[in-house]
Amino acid sequence: MIGPVVRQFRQQRKLSQEALANTAHVSSGYLSKLERGVYKAPSIEVLSRIAAALSVAPAELYRAAGLEELFLQQDPSLSSSIESYAPRLGDLPRRDRDIIMNELRRVFREEAERQEPAG
Repeated sequence: MIGPVVRQFRQQRKLSQEALANTAHVSSGYLSKLERGVYKAPSIEVLSRIAAALSVAPAELYRAAGLEELFLQQDPSLSSSIESYAPRLGDLPRRDRDIIMNELRRVFREEAERQEPAG
């Protein structure tokens, strides 16, 4: 489960649930339920905001929870190069972060398609 991993990272950084929730733009109730395992599969968008607030890549949270395959299933085009940008965008408004991350995904996807041999 991803929730206990989020709690562990939060506690290592000496953040309260409320502080993390505010920074990640989620409700403290949602974060509490996530950490307790009530919510087992947050969206990549929500997890990216939480990861950014914790200053870690979303994939690192999934890896720590032993769920890296789940992460790749949610967005197989999301490489470690793209996810490394998420924490750096943490201070931007949500809409701007989403636009930038989506544009990065598009660029990486197009590059991957260009490199595939023609069939």
